[in-house]
Amino acid sequence: MVRKMPIRILIADDSKMIRRNLRSFLEANPNWQVCDEAIDGPEAVQKTKQLIPDLIILDLALPLMNGLHAAREISQLLPSVPIVLYSMYATPQVELEAKKVGIRAVVPKTEAARLLLPTIETVLAAASPY
Repeated sequence: MVRKMPIRILIADDSKMIRRNLRSFLEANPNWQVCDEAIDGPEAVQKTKQLIPDLIILDLALPLMNGLHAAREISQLLPSVPIVLYSMYATPQVELEAKKVGIRAVVPKTEAARLLLPTIETVLAAASPY
């Protein structure tokens, strides 16, 4: 079965420039649509509940609630929604903590050009019921 609707992606990052660049990068794929953006952890949780996206790209260093805490809440509410942590702080320790809270993959912002697209495709393929 072929999916006809675009993959709906929520971006959560406190940097407007990063959100704008991510949106442009993601929407270059005609099968992907950024359904909304969040600027802090609580907003990411709230918009996830409201929109139920197909994928969340979440920064670690979010205001009010960091990405790991937001991911924990999101994973408890909607465990089937995959989360990719997109961070400047992608250390082995962060990756270990990320897995514990339900994050499917971690992409360092410094490696985005090389790793973000294949990571998203891998995470979506693993989560797809098709």
